[in-house]
Amino acid sequence: MPSFEKYLTEVAVNKHLAIPSEFLQHLPDSEGGRTITFPVHDVSGKVWKNFGYYIRKGGGYPKPVFQDDWRRYVQDKRLKPGDKIIFRVERNEDNGAPIYTIAAQKKIELFGSFCWSSEF
Repeated sequence: MPSFEKYLTEVAVNKHLAIPSEFLQHLPDSEGGRTITFPVHDVSGKVWKNFGYYIRKGGGYPKPVFQDDWRRYVQDKRLKPGDKIIFRVERNEDNGAPIYTIAAQKKIELFGSFCWSSEF
C-alpha cells in the first residue's frame, strides 16, 4: 500500500502541504488540469469530499501540494507544526478502486520526553 508521512511545518499548517513528487503516480490523474479534487477518508470515518492537489509550476519538475479540504482537515484536527500526517492509498476489496486515507499524530511531551499520539 503506497503511503507517505510528513511532519507539518508552519506553511503546511497555514497554507498547503507539499506532496512528494514521486507520490503523484498514486493520485488521480490531473488530465492536463492543474487542480484535482477527490475524496479522502480519515481514520475517524469522516470523508473529506474536496481534498485536492495542485501542481505548482516551475523548477523543471512538478511540485504538488494538497489544498482545499486540506486546510479544513488541519483546523478540524487542530494540527500544529511538528505534528505528523500519514497519507495512504488502499484498495477497495470489491472492485480494486483506490481509497485515499489520512491520519494524524500529535507530538506529545510527557515528563520531558516526546511521544506520538495514536492515529486520529
